Amino acid sequence: MMRKKIIYIAGLTLMALGLGAATTTQSVSAAVANPIQQGKRLNLTRKATVFNKKGVKVGHLRKGRVYKIRALRIINGDTYVKIGRNRFVKEEAFLPYLKPTMKVENRIKRPSFIYDENGEKIPGKFVKRGAKVNNLGHKEINEKPFIKIAEGQYVKAFNVLTTIINY
Repeated sequence: MMRKKIIYIAGLTLMALGLGAATTTQSVSAAVANPIQQGKRLNLTRKATVFNKKGVKVGHLRKGRVYKIRALRIINGDTYVKIGRNRFVKEEAFLPYLKPTMKVENRIKRPSFIYDENGEKIPGKFVKRGAKVNNLGHKEINEKPFIKIAEGQYVKAFNVLTTIINY
């Protein structure tokens, strides 16, 4: 409750100073370097499982300790950080240095017809509710938004529910 009040007051203060809303926005695309590098000392920000070089669990670590990164290894398809002799921890244990991963899933909200490039229904083509569809782009046909699901096939954008899943 106290945290909400602090956030609310901070928001009011920023708005009063004119910092709450940006007048112009610019998109900056910059490559983020992976901060997990050999020789650095990083904080373990959550509990972690220790593995050996074969990927077998051999122990646990508490959060809050600082470890020196000795090497990065790929074991069974996952990236591990070597923190000691035959002691490895998954790379994700060193938050906030987790690589951003997300998955976009598109599902049909209600039964939908499939349309062609001209906005006309394709006879016999239909998508059931709950079906997963690809989102290959957006197109406006006759001033109505459509989502391209295949080559020459479109579904009304209002019938598609897009969810973003973070891992």
